[in-house]
Amino acid sequence: MFCGALIERKGIHHLLEAWHRLNLKDAELMLVGSVHDEAKPYLERFWRDNIKVVGFSQEVEKYLRQGTVHVFPSQCEGSAKVTYEAAACALPQITTREAGDVVNDGIEGIIVPSANVDRLASAIQHLYDHPELVEGMGAAARKRVVENFTWDHFRARLLDAYELAMQKGH
Repeated sequence: MFCGALIERKGIHHLLEAWHRLNLKDAELMLVGSVHDEAKPYLERFWRDNIKVVGFSQEVEKYLRQGTVHVFPSQCEGSAKVTYEAAACALPQITTREAGDVVNDGIEGIIVPSANVDRLASAIQHLYDHPELVEGMGAAARKRVVENFTWDHFRARLLDAYELAMQKGH
């Protein structure tokens, strides 16, 4: 599954091309997010009957809970909130360094180079072929979020930063 605006910056065109190449039996690609005009030619060109376009949803977690793997091949991101949400839903992720730092390669998912359709397709195929990895990586992802990225962790880091800034101000 992919969650996010269906735009090139988030790598949707690379995902669609990779998915088209793979032709995985008994697999479905669920796309959750607003379909932008720039994605439509790719949807037409790489369409398969096992693609489900959900569209925009304010209940992303509802769909994430239905998924097996979150694929987010972003080309440019700060630290994508959806990668935290997917990890919290115990989904391993195939993503890029450009999407943030939630995933450690080989632990909570697979990091692929941005804009590399071959590596993206290969990572999807790898997790498709190894469901036991999917389960282990999903559990690791959930654990990482719970231990490092809750609102309490954010609050503590923010307060530490304020305290440090105030000390330097004196």
